[in-house]
Amino acid sequence: MSEQPTPLGQTWFDCATTGDSVECSDANTKSQILVPIQDILCLIPNNRKYAHGYTMLFIQKNACSPNSTWNVEGVLLRSAPSKLLSGRLLSDLPSHLNHSRDRDLKLHIIISTASGRGTANIYFNQTLQQLFDWIGVEQYEVHQTHSPQTITELCHSVFIPQAEAGVPQTIVLLSGDGGIGDIIDSFYGTQKGICTMPNIALVPEGTGNALATSTGLVTHPKAPLIALLRGKPCPLPVFVATFSDGANYVQDGPAQPPLIDEHPSLTIYGGIVASWGIHASLVADSDSVEYRKFGADRFKMAAEELLFPPDGSETHKYSGTITLTRRVDQHNFNHEEILEHKKHMYVLVTLVSNLEKDFMISPESAALDGSLRILRFGPMEPQRAMALLSAAYRNGQHVQDDEVMYTEIEEFRIDFHEADKRWRRVCIDGRVIVAQDKGWMRVQKERRRLVNILLPDLI
Repeated sequence: MSEQPTPLGQTWFDCATTGDSVECSDANTKSQILVPIQDILCLIPNNRKYAHGYTMLFIQKNACSPNSTWNVEGVLLRSAPSKLLSGRLLSDLPSHLNHSRDRDLKLHIIISTASGRGTANIYFNQTLQQLFDWIGVEQYEVHQTHSPQTITELCHSVFIPQAEAGVPQTIVLLSGDGGIGDIIDSFYGTQKGICTMPNIALVPEGTGNALATSTGLVTHPKAPLIALLRGKPCPLPVFVATFSDGANYVQDGPAQPPLIDEHPSLTIYGGIVASWGIHASLVADSDSVEYRKFGADRFKMAAEELLFPPDGSETHKYSGTITLTRRVDQHNFNHEEILEHKKHMYVLVTLVSNLEKDFMISPESAALDGSLRILRFGPMEPQRAMALLSAAYRNGQHVQDDEVMYTEIEEFRIDFHEADKRWRRVCIDGRVIVAQDKGWMRVQKERRRLVNILLPDLI
């Protein structure tokens, strides 16, 4: 590691653990610092600079920041109890950050400037760079997004060629679900062979942050940094959605990538959710400048307008035939089932547990377990539907309702029976697609694994 920044006043502290905190004190200067144990990132041996002791890194809220950002601070410790060192000692950088161990390593930082409330740049400048300075990470390339296509373009011009050439890569992604969706779709959609899977370190900067929430990255402000410091790369499960000819991205909704010529029939890869009905419609309707200023509340607002149309009309009943394929035994024997219900209100399949921090859509889903689950319910009174969806904010209690279908599947298909294209809109990880009249969408598990995600190991 390279030389670190100067710890607080270069004062040497003695430390002791007291309850939920670490008490750092110096008898000479009468200085005292109390650090919550849950805010500690790591302890770095000082043998390269002072020949003894440790530098303890911890996060501290920046009181001067209106965006509640966090600073990374350090204090010098003469010694540290084994209880404090256990699981927190950073003797060397992990392989996904260590250029001295692997000089071919490419470290990329992607700052999604339009995600969420637009705070990704602030986080990079005030938190991530501080951590890198402390631990001695100096070689990295910063990419700022300039359009909705920036991450896709980076994948095809930089990340995929490096992965094809076997170059190890760590991509620190300051973004919401759209950013990881772009990476997934780009890597799985390419016809090239991926020799070395990139490691993705996700810093949640979006509105919903479904993948980050479902993988423990929002449990504590330090979680994304812990994933960088001592996270383990885990293969990211993916599904593939294919469409009948003529399906295309919605042009009057959120900005979407263009169709790639090599795919005449639209194929999209995702890692979070594929939906139709109220969920897909509210995602499409809420993606506007006016709605986005309300953060995650924009989804609730759009849902209310769909359930209670301003013109006083009845809530729409989505018409289509749904076919499910389920595994029925350990020998991979699958059973196909056509649902008798042709009218629907909410149809969603997902690989994750949460769509927002408190909105647990699939309580039986575990992080990166690869299980694809469907949640479906039919037309009902809007007040009843609102109450049902509200139960998802109570640890996923909605799945206990008799009117909700909730089960694990291998794949599913929708044949649309809607004349108006507004009701043929579907959502794939935030991307909005409209199927053709009498068209269909099919969603299956993707067996390949081409991208890793770094998971936090919180202590």
